[in-house]
This record gives sequence, C-alpha cells and structure tokens, in this order.
Amino acid sequence: MEIEYTREPTQNLIKLNKLVKEKLIIPIYQRPYKWTEKNIIQLLEDIFEYVIIKNKDYRIGNIILHSENAINSENTTNYIVDGQQRLTTISLILKVLETNFDGLLLNEKFKHNISKNNIVYNYRIINQWICTKFRNNENKKSDFKTKILDKCEFVLFKVFRQDEAFQLFDSQNARGKALEPYDLLKAFHLREMDFDSEEDRTKCVDCWETSVDNGTLKPILGNHLFKIRKWSKNEWKYDFTKDEIEEFKGISLQQKQKYPYENAIRMLDGFVDNAQNDKFLQNLQVAQAFPFQITMPIINGKRFFEYVDFYIHQREKLFDLNIKDAIKAEVPEFVTFYKAYCYGYNGWGRSGDEKVRNIYENILMTFIDKFGYIDDFENFYKAFYKLAYEIRCNKKRIAVETIMNSSARQLFSKINDSISPDNFKNYQYKTYQIENDRVKGIDKIADFLRGFEFE
Repeated sequence: MEIEYTREPTQNLIKLNKLVKEKLIIPIYQRPYKWTEKNIIQLLEDIFEYVIIKNKDYRIGNIILHSENAINSENTTNYIVDGQQRLTTISLILKVLETNFDGLLLNEKFKHNISKNNIVYNYRIINQWICTKFRNNENKKSDFKTKILDKCEFVLFKVFRQDEAFQLFDSQNARGKALEPYDLLKAFHLREMDFDSEEDRTKCVDCWETSVDNGTLKPILGNHLFKIRKWSKNEWKYDFTKDEIEEFKGISLQQKQKYPYENAIRMLDGFVDNAQNDKFLQNLQVAQAFPFQITMPIINGKRFFEYVDFYIHQREKLFDLNIKDAIKAEVPEFVTFYKAYCYGYNGWGRSGDEKVRNIYENILMTFIDKFGYIDDFENFYKAFYKLAYEIRCNKKRIAVETIMNSSARQLFSKINDSISPDNFKNYQYKTYQIENDRVKGIDKIADFLRGFEFE
C-alpha cells in the first residue's frame, strides 16, 4: 500500500516491508534507547507466536512521524516522535537475521552512551534468542525474517507540524507513559537552538538526560522553580503540568526584538558570550557564568538548559546532604540545623511534612537567590523555618490549600518586591502560638517555635 502524503495528518496501516523504505531519523530531543531484556524477549515471543505458529499478521504498535520536507518526495525526512524503542529493537532483530541488513535505524548515529550500551547488550540478547530458537538453521531464520517483514505492521500516524505530533502522541499513548512537561520543554528549547552548534545541542541534551536519570530534573522544575516563579507573582498555582509549560518559555534571541524590556537581557547575554570567548576578558577574570535569577524572564534555547542546570546545583549545595561540595563550605551550621529540624523527628516523611519542607526550601532558595549568604543568614533561616513549620504544628492535615493560604506562601512576592534583606528582620522576632498535642511526633519542632533550641 502506497502512503499518501498530504499536509493534513494521516493514519495508515503499514507493513514493515514498506516502512523499511522510509527515511527515518531520531531527533535530538528523543530520550535514549532503554528497552530491557524483558521487553526484547516479550516482543520476540509475541512476533514468533503470530507470524510463525499462527501464521497471522502481528500489529507491533503505533508510530508517530513528523515529516518536514516536500509532499510526495522520495527524500522526505521523517522524525520519530513515538516508536523509537520498538523501531530500534526491530532494526536489531532484522540485523541479527540478516547481516547485510542496513535499513530502518541501523544507519542512525546514536549519541547517548546509554543508547549505545543498550544496543550492544540487546543485540547479544536477540542473537542468543535466535540461535536458541532456530539452532542455526539458516532457512528457518530467513523464513522468520521474511514473515517479520511481510506480516508485522504498525499503525502509522504522520503529521507535518511538531506540535500536532506531540498532541497526537499524548492522545494515542494511553497504554504507555505520556509525555512529561519536561519532555515538551526539551523539544521546544532544542528547536530554539537551530543556529547553535551540534556540540552545544548534544551537550544540553546529555546534561538534561543525566538530570532525568538521576532524578533531579523533575523536582527542580516542579517542586522548586515553577512554584517560586508563580508564588513570586502571587499566582495561585501549585502543580506543574503540561498546561503550565509556558512559564518556562520566554525571549527568543534568534528573533527580532519585540519589546523594550528585552534590551537588558539581550545585552547581558551578549556580554556573557563575549566574556566566554575573549581571552583578554578571561585573563582579567571577568565573570563568564550567566548571572541567573530564578524569577528572571526565560531565555529560550541554550540559556534555558543552563538555567535549569544551574539551579539543580544550587539546590544540591543547599539541601543534598550527601554531596561533597555541600553548603558546609559556606554555612556549616545550616547543614546541622537542616538535618536536625527537617529530618530529625519521627513524622518527617508524612505527605504534609513534605509539603512544609518544600515551602521552607523554596523560601531559602528565593531569599539566597536574591540576597546571597548574608552575614546574619542564621537568623533568617531560623526565622523562616518557624514561619513555615507553624503550618505543621497547627494543622493535622495539610492540603494544597493549606499551603496556598499560609503566610509562608505570601512571603515569596514580598521577597520578589524587596531590595534589602532588612525588610525581613521583623520575622526574627515573631512569636507563634502552638496548640498542645494537636499533631503527633513534632515535639522538637514545637519546642523550637516556642523558643527552645536543642543542639
């Protein structure tokens, strides 16, 4: 069946023997190839059952392609939006069955080390399965390959705009894991790097994927940066969803300036770029790192990736108690205090306690981002602790509304509007009324709020 290419999205059943003739590319925003041995064996067994034992067609699943080039052109380039894992695996299966096979994704240059390692490992798994199943019978192997090509099929969705591709991915991916907000942000900001070098693009992707894999990306965006940015504008927002990704889109330096407020951002970006590439300025030790602020307008593209990575490390320096370059080098007393009063009581793992700890962390990140580690920082981090943990002491159940209605949440817009930390010294003298026995397991916190501190 020939596929009809139009500017309207298309949906077709396509046999593998037709799909192998398509020019397929894995876009840089795609995540690494991560299929496991379990995934591989399950697919092989399913294919074998249908095409060999039952002699029936087997539908492998859906694939979504984003096509950019001319309609009805043989040179149309198809970017894989969904289906990369299956297509990579099918490519490996066909390669094992026929050494000379070089279709589908076998000419693709996989840039992620994770992908490379998994491809090597899974190739061995497939080869072992094939050898065990067919006992090196070349005729049976050839027949299996022919039937895979003739009887395996996909539901092919082809679209011509990337936003349509992502929308279709979400609607069709009910059985799998839908795109996360950070997947959409990654794709958007990589598109903003069209004029950057391949080296810069790859560096941004690798750094992003490392943060996904080690579990630091989702928290920094959802638990910290999103909330701080919204609360600093006094907006009633709590959860970071796909509907909220516009918060992390901003100025496109590739486009003509639209508004006067962009002047300062564009000048600053140019100055930093110049400092990073000018040996004279480097010798003068002119600052080469971009001076990010949490609430600043987002600069699309490379600066966004740098912005996220910068605050991942800022958060680690404050709150990750395991890394070597923790804040101990600057304020060792805070590490002791944070461990003792945020994790040193029985109920620290409850969902309500996690919400309170999160708003406390965000207050400190916002305050430090604006004013730095000032001389009397100890007085401030203790005062802000009392403000946040009063919520825990006086509420048995802490819902999102509890946090949003709290005095602690209202502090963010005050910090954003202030020009001096002196505006917050009054919090150091604030007293709190704690109801006895209202919440279990927080005696240590309650005593601290009453004015009793324990070493």
